[in-house]
Amino acid sequence: MWGRFVRTLSLWDILNMKITQFEQSGFIIEMENGFKLAADIGHYTPVEKLAGISPDAMLVSHIHGDHFSIEQIKALAPKKIYLNRECIEALGEETLASEIVEVKVGDTVDIVGIKVQLFDVDHGPNIKVRPKENFGFLIECDGQKVYFAGDMFYPSGIDVSNLEVDVALIPVGTFYTFGPAEAAAFVKQFKKIGQILPMHYHKAPETKEEFISLFEEGQRILGLK
Repeated sequence: MWGRFVRTLSLWDILNMKITQFEQSGFIIEMENGFKLAADIGHYTPVEKLAGISPDAMLVSHIHGDHFSIEQIKALAPKKIYLNRECIEALGEETLASEIVEVKVGDTVDIVGIKVQLFDVDHGPNIKVRPKENFGFLIECDGQKVYFAGDMFYPSGIDVSNLEVDVALIPVGTFYTFGPAEAAAFVKQFKKIGQILPMHYHKAPETKEEFISLFEEGQRILGLK
C-alpha cells in the first residue's frame, strides 16, 4: 500500500512536521512545537550553511566523516548529541558545548517525547574503514513515524514487512549503500510508506533521478521540484 512520493530540494512540509534535507544524509526534523532534531550533518555541508540553526538535539549514525564531523557539530551546537562509543572516543580532547549521551544498537531513547529506536545497519563490503556500530533510526514524533535507513547496503536492521511509516529516508547513491534498484526493491518490502526521501547521492547525483524513475510507471509523483 503506497502513498505519495514527494521530492523537493530543501524543505519538506510533511503532515505536521518539516524536514529540511542537507548534503548526503543530513536532515533536520522540526516538530509542530518548534523542537528541532538533527541527524548526520557531516563534512559535505558547508559550515556557513548551518549558522543560526541551533537544533535542540542531534543523532549521529556512525563515525564516517560524511555523517560525523566535529566542525559541523560545533557549528550546529545542539543542546544534546547522541553518539556511540566509537564517535565519543574520536572526539579525543575536543570540547563540545553539547551534552553528550552515549547510545548503542538496540537502544530506544526518549528525546523530550520523541521516541528513537536505534538498529544495526549493514554497510556492505566496499567500505575501507568499517564502523564498530552503524545505526539506522526509527523516529516517532507528533504522531508520525520516520524511518532513516542510514548507510544501508544490504537490507538489515528491523523487519519492515509489517512496518507502516509516514516518511522513509533511503540511500540510493550505490557502492557504499543501496543503488537505485536495490533501494526501490527495499522500499517495496514495507507494509506502507507515506513519503520517500532519497538521500546519500552527493557523489552520484544521477542516482536520485534514476531511483525516482523506477516509480514513474504506476506511481504518481507529486510535488517534484
